[in-house]
Order: sequence, then structure tokens, then C-alpha cells
Amino acid sequence: MANRLECVDVGTEYCPCYLAELNECIVCSQLQGKKFCDCNWKGVCVFQEFVWAGYKAKVTRSTVFTRILKKEEINEEVVILTLKVPNKLARDLNEPGAYVFVRGYFSPSFFDTPMSVMWADEIEGIIKIAIQVTGPKTKFIASAKEGEEVYLRGPYWNGMFGQRYIKGMHNSKALVVLRGIAQAPGVIVILKLIQNKNKVIVLLDKGKVQTNFIKDYIKNSDVTLVEADLLSEEGQEVLKQFIKDKKISVIYSGGSDEQHINILEYMDKYESEAYLAVSNNNKICCGEGICGSCEIEIDGQKMRTCKVQVDIRKMLERKMSRG
Repeated sequence: MANRLECVDVGTEYCPCYLAELNECIVCSQLQGKKFCDCNWKGVCVFQEFVWAGYKAKVTRSTVFTRILKKEEINEEVVILTLKVPNKLARDLNEPGAYVFVRGYFSPSFFDTPMSVMWADEIEGIIKIAIQVTGPKTKFIASAKEGEEVYLRGPYWNGMFGQRYIKGMHNSKALVVLRGIAQAPGVIVILKLIQNKNKVIVLLDKGKVQTNFIKDYIKNSDVTLVEADLLSEEGQEVLKQFIKDKKISVIYSGGSDEQHINILEYMDKYESEAYLAVSNNNKICCGEGICGSCEIEIDGQKMRTCKVQVDIRKMLERKMSRG
């Protein structure tokens, strides 16, 4: 029997989505073509919402013009853009795992590039994104100038797995391990943990971007910042000592899948009972669960990882087995 999947969009204004029209809903058994209700959703019935919407998808995410208020060239590889957005969109994006699709004003739609949100201010109506220039899409966005407009589509939320552990952790101790450009989405994770009155240890590695560019965003008395090279023996020793700490209740890994696996192996070795949350490193193209570029298979069950909160251990063990 297939496991019931958890969709990050269920219960939001964007549910039911296009998948419901195609009998491909992630949550609702009746919108999967079955004749009976067999879901584990405790909110308003997704099928009923579909009926109320006239058997169509509800509100779809729109593409809006946003203006670049500020452009910070951190180094040759990293650029931080401050974008003016509607206040509601900024509020929706002020969540761990939030991301948007961005493209230049004169670019066609296939230039849409998923970008994690680093910072959101719903009062001012601004967001910040950090761009690592790695190819044509990111190069084109990074070349934009202050005052220019770009297209932005969102909000999307499945940029991390294990969201419930980050959002649900209160009055505890957390370890956040960030490397390279994955520092950017780690800022909102850290701020959420602080908001929930957690003490946070942040282990930062410059990685390929050669700079720890988020330090000014996470200055707080509840944050202990440690900088280390995670690929060195010294860095690995520092990581081991933190994972050995039995008081740590949740660990977030922002970085490569190899980093996630490294942390999971130490957790097993030192019998850590902490919850593990990780950045979503799967390829994302449409964000709507339609194109299939983000799809993976676990225990014979296909999962669209732009929408589904997957079992982290099974996902990583699947990657380990493929070597």
C-alpha cells in the first residue's frame, strides 16, 4: 500500500491546483480517480473545495513585475538583489523553504529560475534573494541593474524538507549547518527558530562562493556563530562535536546532498535523537508538479518534490544506494 503523501500547498489559497483537474492530486484520493475518500488531511475537504471552484483549479500563482531596489555585488560569483513586492507576497514568502521564480524583463518564460528567499519584510514589502552566477539564467538575472524591473512568480514553499520540525520547535536548542549559496535560505530558518525562542548554533562554511555573506542578517544573542571548512578534518571534528550534543533537538542542513548524508551518518553513529531538516536540492522547473523534472521514486512511489514533503531518511538512503 502506498504511503499517504503530504503536500505543502494543501489548505492554502492555491489548493486545489492543476493536478486536481488531471486526477493527479497528491492528497485527495477522489481527485486521484478513486471512488472513495481515503485522505489524511484534517482541514477543509480538498474535493469539496474543487467542487466549490467549479471543478477547476483555484487561484493560480501570478507573475508580477518587481523593481530592483538595491543590488549588492558580494564578489564575482554572488549578487544579492532587494526586490519590491506586494506586502502580501512578502508575508507569504517569510517562511522556511520559500522560493520564487525570477527572470529578466526581456526574457522569455523559459528563463524562469527558482530562487530561494533569503529575507522578507512584509511591512516594507521587500524580499532579498542571493544569486550565485553559474550559467546563462543566473548570469542574465545578476546583470540587471538597480531600478530595473524583473518578472517574479510565487509564492512557493517546498524549498526544504522537514518544515514541521523547524516551525514546530520551541524553547529548545538547534544546530544549523550551512555551506556556500545555501546560506541564503538558511537565514529565514534561523530567524524562525529564534522567533520560537530556540537557542541556535550556526555552523557556516564559505564553500565555493568564498564568503559567509549572511552574518549581518543573523546577529542575535540567541545565535552562536562558528565558521569552519566542512571539507577539512578540523571542520568535520567540529561538526561531530555538535552532533554529539544530546541537548540539540533539531538539525537543519543547508547544502549538498553529500552534506545531508554526512550529517545523517554522524547522527546515526552518535545516536542523536534530533529531528533532521534539509534543503531541497532536487531540480525544479515549473513548481506546480506538472513537468516532472523534480520527480523522484521512493519505495516504488513517485513523488513530485516541488510539492511533497518527503521522508528525509528514505530520500538520502536512496541516494546513498546509488552511490
